[in-house]
Amino acid sequence: MLRNTTLPVGTNKKKKIDISESPVRPPKLTKAVCLDCEMVGIGEMGLDNMLARISIVNQLGQCLYDKYVKPIEPVVDYRTSISGITEQHLQNGIPLDVIQKEVSDIIEHRTLVGHAIHNDLQVLFLSHPKRRIRDTQRYKGFRSLFNGGLPSLKSLADKVLGLKIQTGAHDSVEDARITMQLYVQHRREWEKSLREKKTLTSEEKHKRIRARQKQKQLQKSSSSSRVKKRNNLI
Repeated sequence: MLRNTTLPVGTNKKKKIDISESPVRPPKLTKAVCLDCEMVGIGEMGLDNMLARISIVNQLGQCLYDKYVKPIEPVVDYRTSISGITEQHLQNGIPLDVIQKEVSDIIEHRTLVGHAIHNDLQVLFLSHPKRRIRDTQRYKGFRSLFNGGLPSLKSLADKVLGLKIQTGAHDSVEDARITMQLYVQHRREWEKSLREKKTLTSEEKHKRIRARQKQKQLQKSSSSSRVKKRNNLI
């Protein structure tokens, strides 16, 4: 006797999955990260810079870090029209020492991308190995498009990527994404130029060493000749 193997009605239907319950994967920490900061004005007339917001994205443009910073000095000028920062943003800001520790942990041993990044590191009171820094403002490939000058990020985005940015207040996450996009699109030739420069530097170093060795040999030979001449006179 054959058994009825027909499945009950509805059992072959796919179970609906509630997307809201699906785990969201955190952004991946890549070999290169891009950092951008927004600053407010302190000191006389608000001309000095103080860190107000810091954002970091990975090579995919995903935001790894985005925090407002608790002021360490009285803010004279929030520069809201440019920075997008208001007093309310900083009321619950994170202490600078916490920011420094968290940022250091992210960028350590990684290629750090940025635009005029020395300004960002300065307000963070942090340093990073020069060999691991990629500054889109100083890359010769980009500077050549502006007669050797130092281009703004807005100009680079327009000329290289064909994108209009910073039409209003700046957004450090957007600026970091644009900066990373510039690096990623030109990474091969950028890194190649650095390797070639390193090779040339190494060759020049060896040339200097050989030149010094030759100079020492000549000095030694000259000194020996003078000694022999003196002995002959005696």
